[in-house]
Amino acid sequence: MLRALCLMTAAVLAAGAPVAAQQAETAFTPEEDLDCALYIGALMAETEVEMTPDSRAALMSAMTYFFGRYEAQRGVPLAQALAERMPQYEQRNPQEIEQICSLRARGLGMRMQDADRVMAELSPTQSAPASNE
Repeated sequence: MLRALCLMTAAVLAAGAPVAAQQAETAFTPEEDLDCALYIGALMAETEVEMTPDSRAALMSAMTYFFGRYEAQRGVPLAQALAERMPQYEQRNPQEIEQICSLRARGLGMRMQDADRVMAELSPTQSAPASNE
């Protein structure tokens, strides 16, 4: 499980192939979004003691992203959706879920890094205070 934590955290934080990840992101169903949120939640619960604050924040951000995608498309209360989806989730191959969700999280991480870069470029630069002459 530590290996999975490292892979998922690295996927969220590290650079990857943003174009491929962005293109692939549109091909997923809301239920697959929910599966990624469930996977990340389970990963966080199983490895809570081993996580750094940065890892926890990155994974929480990714989980929130997948929950948000699901809710935006389905409009089903989240608790109900989780209860209904869990049986199908448990039947899926854990390695497949890990691989797919890691790729998607890496794409999200890249888009967030790009947004951060653009925001930094658009922010006014810190200038020296004007003198009182």
